[in-house]
Amino acid sequence: MQSEMEFEVFVFEVGGQEMAFDVEHVSMVIEKPEITPVPRSKKTVLGVMNLRGRIVPVIDLSMLLGLESEQQDEKIVVVNWEEMEVSFLVNRVKGVLRCDMSEVEKLHELERFGEKSKGIIKKGEELIVYLNLERILGELIAVGEYSSEGVW
Repeated sequence: MQSEMEFEVFVFEVGGQEMAFDVEHVSMVIEKPEITPVPRSKKTVLGVMNLRGRIVPVIDLSMLLGLESEQQDEKIVVVNWEEMEVSFLVNRVKGVLRCDMSEVEKLHELERFGEKSKGIIKKGEELIVYLNLERILGELIAVGEYSSEGVW
């Protein structure tokens, strides 16, 4: 039985840095499809993709976090948050990792990722940035409201 202190994260790599989202928000990982640019969208929005008949925005996570982009092995991680479906371009997918709250170290608010991060997960020698999906999506929506087509 899983204790209240244990949780699972979905680990991936962006700009040479290992990062993670809470696994319950990740619905699928797919190969990078054709992405249709959206005029006048924010720089971090690469465009939209057709995902089984649904139009889903594609966000450049490396640009959003201020990291150098690596054009190798790109994958799309589709996440669901409340009523929202969004996808993020990442460099590499690592998989699911079980963690304990004692392995998460909170970071100073002035740290590079600020409130976009819940802290750093320390697994042995590995350091994984534990991203705050709610803050990331909240920031995206606050800066650019949904248009009539449902795209930022």
